[in-house]
Order: sequence, then structure tokens, then C-alpha cells
Amino acid sequence: MNDIPRALRSVLSWLGLLSWLFCSLPAAFPSSDGGPSASERDDPPPPASRKTAQPALSAGSADQPYRLPSVTVTGVGAEESILPTAQPNSSVYGIPMDVMDTPRNVVPISRGLAQSAGIGQFGFLDPLSTAMLAPAALTQINYGIASAPTIRGRNGLTLINGIEETLNNNSEQNIPWNYNMVESMDLVEGPSNAVYGATQVSGGYVNYTTKQPYFDQFRGYVWDTTGMYQEYMWGADIGGPIDKEKKLGYRFSYMGQENGSYYQYQRNDQQNFYLALGYHPSDTYTVDFYGDLGTYDYTPMWGMINRPTQSLIDNGLYLPGALPPSEATTGLLHNPGAATYLGSPVGISRRDVLFNPTDGGYGTTGLAQIVQKVQVNEDLQVVNNTFFWYHDDQWILHPIFYSESCRGDYEIDNRTECRLSFDIPPADSQNESNEAKLLLGELRLHNVVDTGVELHYQKNLDYNSDSFIVLNSYSLIHQNPLLWNATLSKAFQARIGNPKAPFGGEWPIPGAPPGYYFEPANLAAGSTDCHYGAISPFYQHNVEISEKLSLQIGARATGYFVSAQTPPGTPPVLFTQLNTTQLAPLITVGPVYRIFPWMSAYFDYNWGYVVNAADMGGFSPYFTSNQFRLLNELYEGGFKFNLLKDTLFASVDGFSQYTYLNNRAGPATPSTVTGFEASVSYQPDRHFWAKLGYAYMHGTEDWTSVGHGPPMYQTYSTALALQQNLPLNNNAFFPAGIYNFLGFPDQVFSGMVTYRTDAGLGVTLGGLVMSEQSLGYNYTTTIPTQFVLNATLFYATPRWEARLYFYNFTNEPYWLAFGMGANGTRTFNYEDIVPGMPFWVQGTIAYKF
Repeated sequence: MNDIPRALRSVLSWLGLLSWLFCSLPAAFPSSDGGPSASERDDPPPPASRKTAQPALSAGSADQPYRLPSVTVTGVGAEESILPTAQPNSSVYGIPMDVMDTPRNVVPISRGLAQSAGIGQFGFLDPLSTAMLAPAALTQINYGIASAPTIRGRNGLTLINGIEETLNNNSEQNIPWNYNMVESMDLVEGPSNAVYGATQVSGGYVNYTTKQPYFDQFRGYVWDTTGMYQEYMWGADIGGPIDKEKKLGYRFSYMGQENGSYYQYQRNDQQNFYLALGYHPSDTYTVDFYGDLGTYDYTPMWGMINRPTQSLIDNGLYLPGALPPSEATTGLLHNPGAATYLGSPVGISRRDVLFNPTDGGYGTTGLAQIVQKVQVNEDLQVVNNTFFWYHDDQWILHPIFYSESCRGDYEIDNRTECRLSFDIPPADSQNESNEAKLLLGELRLHNVVDTGVELHYQKNLDYNSDSFIVLNSYSLIHQNPLLWNATLSKAFQARIGNPKAPFGGEWPIPGAPPGYYFEPANLAAGSTDCHYGAISPFYQHNVEISEKLSLQIGARATGYFVSAQTPPGTPPVLFTQLNTTQLAPLITVGPVYRIFPWMSAYFDYNWGYVVNAADMGGFSPYFTSNQFRLLNELYEGGFKFNLLKDTLFASVDGFSQYTYLNNRAGPATPSTVTGFEASVSYQPDRHFWAKLGYAYMHGTEDWTSVGHGPPMYQTYSTALALQQNLPLNNNAFFPAGIYNFLGFPDQVFSGMVTYRTDAGLGVTLGGLVMSEQSLGYNYTTTIPTQFVLNATLFYATPRWEARLYFYNFTNEPYWLAFGMGANGTRTFNYEDIVPGMPFWVQGTIAYKF
């Protein structure tokens, strides 16, 4: 036994070197994505989930044979399973692993489970649906243009088939996310692993697995969704084998939508075309192509109800009255007290939100991804994942004032992996003590290594303006919505063409329509002309030391080669550029101990540097080197239980994550989130399942070393401004210190339960409870503890499916803070609050063939 560690180090060093050399060869062995492939987890099952045994000839006389009666075996299909233990998961460490042996909290979400929770059923990522399944994933509204939820108080990262989509800023991709191409998803809490890596700060990530080709038979379905408040969505999905040998398969999916909204002047019209092609000529080689094209005409959901007060939250009373638009301004200078023009509180409709009728924009996204896999032998697999993402958008919101123009941004990513498995023969174990055998079980020393290199290139040309925030100057009552326009302000006009104005002033965006402006020096908010390359060697090692003990270790080093400058249209006096080379290391360690076959304990430590991103994931030419070395550190430990013959899964964990706040117009600042989580998933058969979850999370912001405290565009409620005749939109800082997160409930409880009959009739009930959350750093205006209840009635047969959703069926008047936790938009929380959707109904009908 004493020689084993030395032998282990020697063997691993040689094998690591050989695997690295092998992966450095030209891409002659391209392959799959490192996420779950079609063959591993996402090939949809046949339409019928029932399998009937063929009648069998039994022993009897030759003249009088007799047959046994037919036996029907009923199983739970891949789309129906809600148990994390149902199949191996690859989203945490890049290679498929049993959830019981994974030292992290991961929530697999099948297509059926996402459908039950309502994920993607709104035409955008709504704030509550993911929290129905994972309470730590309660998110903000994210303007309806985010690609991943908030996780543990911080925006999550977006991965597509195992590759990070870096063309976004804090998961805000500035175009509605396309759920039509999604087959399933895995929600992972905490920083990313050594194989996938991470660019930006995050509280976790979502790995989307896109729809897979069909190889077994032709199949498809058409569907239509209609809901209250002008919601119209429709689509078709077909696929099957192309050749007789069924080695070449395809899948094509289309979705269209023309959605209005409960909120006035808000729309989301889009067309999405998705294609998957797969060629699987043998067991040793497969190649899959995924492509998507989306066009969007939409209004980002930014301006909601302004002037939030406790009276508005508790009683629906709003403070009317407005300055003339020309007098609207920020700060204290030339800004009259609120008592000079605000009136007495009056009732307000929750549909009356702060959108100018001329607001909105359009955009285009494109995906092309090729995933290849070569099985060299039983112990060696080589995978290659090539990813291309294109983004173009242009939109304007006049009340904010916010304008953006992204001119054909794109990213190219290629990751090559060598996955090697091997065993180290253990030394003679005859001398092992009985206590050691009892504690560790049989010595195994089985190793799985995933090593390789990832290459990345990204180009951004982005224009952005969002610093002139005068939302509380407008009145939602008795004022023409066309006057909700910051460009009518004398103060805004004084910034146009003025390089000495905040963030370099306002300048016309070249090639954009009249009225579009950008700020050349707005830091993380993000005007930039940037391109950068990155190279990331990585090494992930899972060693099964014994029957009970395993260890996961990983390392990654990302080298950034950045060139950024202020974009064309910037006056020469403001021109600046950044050329820098930076290194961001990552280290992970995660032991797992199987206390019993049905119970495991784990610990995970993740330490790494990530970067601060500008708009759409580029880098600002005003960034300093410390913005490339933001620490993302996680301590997490817990227990997992697989009980009742694999029908009940439970987990508990505690965590502490050190991360950074996103400050849109300033450098990132430190923060910490500490918490406790518990979850239970139960599915005894295909008729019934239940999922319950609880999360306690406490987040703090550390402003002690910055020289000032957190900023807000208004540092007190409008009610206090009226009472003390203070100016609205004062745009100031709080004192230096440590502050609790804003818009962030410390406790979230969620639960869902489904029952269905053999005839296909069923019902799903879901509930979410959120504890109190504060809007401002003085903690005087709060959203009280509140709940939301949803229900779904459905009828499913092999050919037809119908669903009727009842959202918020108790009509609870709930509210959401505009900015949550470590998100940069928390600075808007006294300017903007989100009225939750009331009771409303949505219906979907599908025909399958």
C-alpha cells in the first residue's frame, strides 16, 4: 500500500503526457460535445412507452400447445422522468457520471419536466418557472431577453451542447431566448468545471441540449398555443432516418410567434428554424450538426411601473404628477423637489407600464455546431465540438434612455477532448485491516481522464447608451406616453456631442436610425470595438479509489489575447484602446464518499479567475487588468440519497460562494452568497411524481475598500422624496460598508406534483413561496412574503396532446424587484418595479404522427 501513491503519480504523469500529445494531433479524431450526445441521453423514445411481450409457446403436449397471457410492462420515458438518478449526467464534469457520485448540486430538467413547469411557454425566460424546479434559480425579469436564469443571486452562464455562449453579458443576450431548439437542460449551481470553463462571473450555469436527430423511424408533431393577452405561438417538428440503413437521420423544427403582452406596448414576434443532421456510420464514429436561425421583432421589458413605494406594493396606490419632459434630469443640480409637482396617491392598473409606443427593436441570431466522436478503442475516445454563434440586434427604449446596436457580432469555439479510462492494478490487499476494508470497501483505482484544449475567437462591434436614467420624472397617469422620452430633456440634449459629459457624452450611432446614441466610455455597460482570442488547455480526472471513495480533480488555464478600442463614431478626443494578455486559471477538487449504496457525502472546492464583460460579452477599452482577475470561489458540501428502489432522490447541501457584483457603469465589486438547500424528487411510476425544494441564501456586498458605497439612480423611495421635498433621480452613492443583497428573498420554497391516469388525463399543481425582499440599501421599502400557485390540466394520447395552463390561479398580486442580488440593474430598484402577472390562461394542442 505504501508504494501505491508513488506508482499512481508516475503512471498518471505518463498517461497525462501521452493523452496530451494525442489531443495535440491535427483534428483527425473529431467527435462529440462533451455534453450528452444523442446516443448517450437525448434520443427521444418511440411514441408509445408501453411494450407488450409477444405471446410465448409454453411446454405442453405437441397436439395441444398453450400460450401464456400477454404481459404489459409500463416504464417511465426519458421525457417523463424527473429523477436526477434516471441517467448519467455529463454537465458537471464533462463526462457522464452518476448523480450520486457527482460532488455538486445539479438539476436535470427533461423536456417533459420543463413543460410542466412552464419553462419557455411564455415566449421568453420568465422569472418564476425555473424556480418551480430549483428554488435557488429564482430570477428577475431580465427584460425578457436573457438566456439563463439567475442562480444563487447571480446571473447564470449559458451553454449549448457543452459550449459556453459568450455573446452575452451576465446571461443577457439582448434578444429573447429560443426554447424551440431545446430538448433538455441541466441546471448546475456554482462555478463551471475544468472541461467547460467559464468566462464571466456567475452563480451557476445552464447547459442546453438541443433537439437530436431521429434514426429509428419518421415521426413528428404540429402544435399551437393560444393564451390571454394576445399570445399566439405555433410550430412543427419532423424527423427520421434518411437512408435505409438508418445511419443518417435528421430533425427539422419550426416555431413562430406573434405575442402581445399583459403589459402595454410590449411585443415579441419571432421566427425560428432549427435543423439537426446526424451521421452514425458505425459504433466508432458519429457526427452531428445542429443549426438554428432566428429573427426577432420585440420590445425588451425594461420600463415597468416607476416610483415604487410601500403604498404601491401594499395597496396599489401610485404617486402621479410629472415635470415637463424638458426639465427631467439626474442628480441634485437644477432638479426640483418632488413635492413641487407630485400629487396625491391614486389607484393604478398593473398593466400600465413605462413603455413609449415607439419603443422596440429587431434582431437575428444564428447557430451552427458540429459535434464529432471517435471511439478509438474501449478505453480511448476523442471528441470535438465546433461552435459558431452569430448575433445582430438594434433597439431603443426612450424613457430610460437606452439604445443599442450590435453589428454582426460572432464567436467561434472549438474544443478537442481525449477521454481516457484505465485501471491501476492495486497492490496486494491481503495486509489491509478489516477496519480499512469496512471503511473504504474494495480497492479499485479506476481512472477516467478528460483532457484537451479549447480555442475561442470573438468579434464585437457594440454601441450602447444607458446612463441617463430619469424614470421617476414621468407619470403613468395623466401624461401622454409619447412624452416618456429622455431625449426631450434639456439635460440630455446638453450631453449630445459633449465629450466632457458623463461617460463621454452622447454620440449618434453610425448607420443607425436617427435618435440612436451611444456613450464611448460607459465601461461594463459596454460600447466597444473588440476582438479577442483565447486558448484553454484543461485536465479533468475522476479516480474511483475504492468501492466507496472517489475523487474528482480538474485544472484549466485560459489565456486571453485582447484588442479593444472605442468604436467608429467616437470623437478623436475620446479615442482609447486596450491591448492586453491575461491568464485566468481554474482548479477544482471534489471527493465523494459512498456511506451506503443509497447514500453519499460530497465536498467540492472550486477556485478560479473569471473576467468582467462589457455589453454582449466583449471587453471595454477602459478595463484595467484587475477586471480580468475576478475571483469565483466555491465551498460546497452535502449529502445525497437514493431511496425506495430508485424512486426517491433527496439531497441537502450547504455552500459559500465568493463572487463579484456586476456594476454596469463601474468596476466589479466583491460579494458573498452563503446558504443551505434541500430537495426531494419522488416518482414511483409513470402515474405520479412530486418535486419539492427549499433554499436559504444570504448575499452581501463588500464596499469597504472601494471608497464609496453602492450607487442607485434614486437612493430613497418616491414617497420619502414627496414627504421631505427631495429631488427624484438623485443618482447618488451610499456610504462605504457591507450591505445585504437587494431584491433577493433569503428563503424560497417550491413544489410541483403531477398525477395522470392510464387514459392520459392528468393534472399538475405547482407553488412558489418567496420571503421578504428589500428594494433599497436603506431597507425601508420591501416586498413582503408572497406566493404564486399554478395548475395545468392535460390529456395525452399517442396521437393527441392538449394542455390548459392556469397561471397564478389565486390571482395573487405579487411583485418582483427589477434588479435581483448581484445583478447590475439593482441600481434601478427605486425607479422600477415589476408587477407580477395576474391569473391568466394558456392552452396548447398538439397532433403527433
